[in-house]
Amino acid sequence: MIIAHITDFHVGRIIETSGSPVDLHGKMVNAIAHLRRLKPQPDLIMLTGDLSNHGNEADYIRVRQALQTLDMPVYIIPGNHDRRAILRRVFPDHIYWTDDKFLHYTIEKYPLRIIALDTLLEGAHEGMMDEERLEWLEARLSEDGRKTAVFMHHPPFQTGLYYPDRIMCRNGDAFGNVIARHSHIQAIICGHTHRDVVTFWRGVPAYVTASATFTNGLILYPVDDVDPLFEPPTCRLFVWENERLTSHLSFIDEYPYGLSEGVPKPPENEG
Repeated sequence: MIIAHITDFHVGRIIETSGSPVDLHGKMVNAIAHLRRLKPQPDLIMLTGDLSNHGNEADYIRVRQALQTLDMPVYIIPGNHDRRAILRRVFPDHIYWTDDKFLHYTIEKYPLRIIALDTLLEGAHEGMMDEERLEWLEARLSEDGRKTAVFMHHPPFQTGLYYPDRIMCRNGDAFGNVIARHSHIQAIICGHTHRDVVTFWRGVPAYVTASATFTNGLILYPVDDVDPLFEPPTCRLFVWENERLTSHLSFIDEYPYGLSEGVPKPPENEG
């Protein structure tokens, strides 16, 4: 079983650079094209939030049009830039959203069970796992002891990245207590920070996948804000095999003169 984790498109945002402006819609299209080229193809894609930068319906429609070019199922949860009502309207075929209030759900049909959490706190950049959502999570973890991966947008733990740690998922201690009670959890998988992070938290491996469109700097000291960077965007592939979950980063941009065995010979001038 292969899961592709992709996150934080922010379609609708245009980033000014020293050259020409960068429209993140184009970056999102590149990311979807990258998913189509993967061999073997993932069994499913987990898209963990911030599809749109402003929550505009037109931007969600552009994301939907790109996702429709994929052959595998895509499962969506919201991020802090998203709006639940518009997601429901633009993606009416995503019938796994069965809760009337939150966009959280389980996926039961694969060898590895998946729990997807809605951490959106509308009107705020930080996330939340309040008592209502924690009770839902506790019930889902208690009803089935199969090996499980938990996906969410906001990390519930400190990453050391100063700015995103200010807008992490609130109530993390109570959330961690739920996680620690269930030994069948194989991983906690998040987005939001726009940088790759891996740690071990409450007895569970935890992964934060960088954005598929732009990064933030590796800033481990106090700052009031961060500037966007265009380091190579990534998605993460999780391989579940022999009761073991393995993580691989997959870089989205093309690198025609990348390393193979030693340093490659540069292209010769023609003529």
